[in-house]
Amino acid sequence: MKDRMRFHMLIRGVIFLGFSMALFKLLLTGNIINFIAPKMFPFIWLMCGATLLLGCIQLFRGDGGTCLCERHTLPKTTVASLSLYMLFLSPIVLVFIFSTVALDEKVAAKRGVNLTGEQMIIQDMEEEPLLQTLTAPEGYYESLDKKLKQAAMIDVTDDKYISIMDVIGQDVEGFAGKRIRFTGFVHREDDLDKNTIIIARYGITCCAADSSVLGMLAVGETSQLSEGQWIQVEGVLSATTYIDTLLPIVKLQSVQTIEAPREQYVYQKF
Repeated sequence: MKDRMRFHMLIRGVIFLGFSMALFKLLLTGNIINFIAPKMFPFIWLMCGATLLLGCIQLFRGDGGTCLCERHTLPKTTVASLSLYMLFLSPIVLVFIFSTVALDEKVAAKRGVNLTGEQMIIQDMEEEPLLQTLTAPEGYYESLDKKLKQAAMIDVTDDKYISIMDVIGQDVEGFAGKRIRFTGFVHREDDLDKNTIIIARYGITCCAADSSVLGMLAVGETSQLSEGQWIQVEGVLSATTYIDTLLPIVKLQSVQTIEAPREQYVYQKF
């Protein structure tokens, strides 16, 4: 009985250590960004340390400290043991075998796009976007609005992407005529002509599971651009009506194709 208990303690220790190593690998390579928002990194480091500690405890528990509680029993058969432990070992193995990838343009077609200036989804959804709105510090958007309107060029950085798009969407006509520069991937809708596209990004609040596709309309010589192609654009903001809603649209002056950035997601930061 003690040998059987030691064996199960060993397997459980290996699972804890495996989780710790998998998390550490994702953190070390930076691929964790494909799953978790940066604000959650401290918790991932904490979990990495906790699972490492728990793994060491499990490995050095001696006879396993048999629990006297009748509810805590070991699997009775080899098949039951394999089935139980494979549930935990499988994701660990997958982390080390397969490379991590970001969401692609196909997700935009499934989830639809939240256009700057409105909250409705412009395409039938197979999946419901779960992007949550965080509460900004008092006066944050007012200060950002003033700063953007005073700038000669609105340069949309990844750190401020969601906030800037929110501010522009709240005052579409007020930003008309302002020059803007930003990056995103090409998304097309069937009811838009070949020279009108949506330049989109994936926004994340907490993790990839709550990702939502955010975008802004743009018009120009874009017929040669393919779905999902990454571009950096410069242009002038204007106003248009789409699906009975007033929206900002960029009249493109410059379009440059680029490689997909390492960090393809944008996050709500204040």
